[in-house]
Amino acid sequence: MRLVYLADAPYVHTRRWVEHFARAGWETHVVSFRPAELPGATVHYVDGLERLGKARYLVHARRVRRLVRDLKPDLLHALHLTSYGFLAGLCDVRPTIVSVWGTDILEAPGWSPFHYFVTRYALARADHVTATGLRLANATLRYTPRGKPVTVVPYGVELARFQPAARNGAHPNDVVVGAVARLSPEKGLDDLLRAVARLVGQGLPLRLILAGDGPQRGRLRRLADRLGIAGRVDFRGEAPHERVPAVLRELDIFAMPSRAEGFGVAALEAQAMELPVVATRVHGIPDVVEDGVSGLLVPPRDTGALAEAIARLALDAELRATMGRAGRALVEARYRWEENTTQMERLYRSLLA
Repeated sequence: MRLVYLADAPYVHTRRWVEHFARAGWETHVVSFRPAELPGATVHYVDGLERLGKARYLVHARRVRRLVRDLKPDLLHALHLTSYGFLAGLCDVRPTIVSVWGTDILEAPGWSPFHYFVTRYALARADHVTATGLRLANATLRYTPRGKPVTVVPYGVELARFQPAARNGAHPNDVVVGAVARLSPEKGLDDLLRAVARLVGQGLPLRLILAGDGPQRGRLRRLADRLGIAGRVDFRGEAPHERVPAVLRELDIFAMPSRAEGFGVAALEAQAMELPVVATRVHGIPDVVEDGVSGLLVPPRDTGALAEAIARLALDAELRATMGRAGRALVEARYRWEENTTQMERLYRSLLA
């Protein structure tokens, strides 16, 4: 069977799906506006003229359509609704799956009438739609034609790689808070810096590790300087996915202060390693963090509430350990990557049948 993805090839979520199905024996191709090499798969790079921004998807739509038709896929799967999902609709291939991942359905339809049109068009043209969580699926149903199926296929954790390793109070005088995230506005990391600065000012001995890169790197560094905590913040830069477990092993508390988050797989990976999570109560995060059980949820943009939640965990090693164990149990029960891939393969085969 020939499986063709429309997706950003370097993106870790793309890579994991593609590499799984390539290993499972599917002839796998990726049509991508960003170059990358993926073991076992063929990547067809479309030089999308980055300077055009989102307009490149329109400019090169005919080229993508021709490329996909030449590949003659048995199944076409687009990852991300308002870019590759739109292109999938133009390709007119059957069967087609579109996966929504976050802001593409939670925010993009409200950006402009054009984005609203693209959303409705892509969902109408797809034979099936998947979402990573229940809240994301419910949001998607507002724009799908009546009767169109939306299946929840979580993006889970490889538990063999993310083994429990939380410090859980092993160093009570050196509590480490951390985040693994793109350094971009929607991640709310400026709120995290302000919360940590508040607690340090109150005498709490915190350190902060930020693993990731992005457009706000310079701004966040300058903010740490202004807040007087530059010496307590370790900007690690981009962390390849294979290095994430090593970063998480250094932490006592995982923070996800997002202002928008479609699912929150980073929180799942932290919980798999028995880290308690402090996160915001937005979009799909409550699907993956149980408030008061595996972590603490606070309102977005509320620096005071964020600081209070971090302090509560920082001062109570036993609570951190209890929540960490509950988080691992949650992931084991609901978010095993092996079960997610089986679910997706079952969906593929049902559509091909």
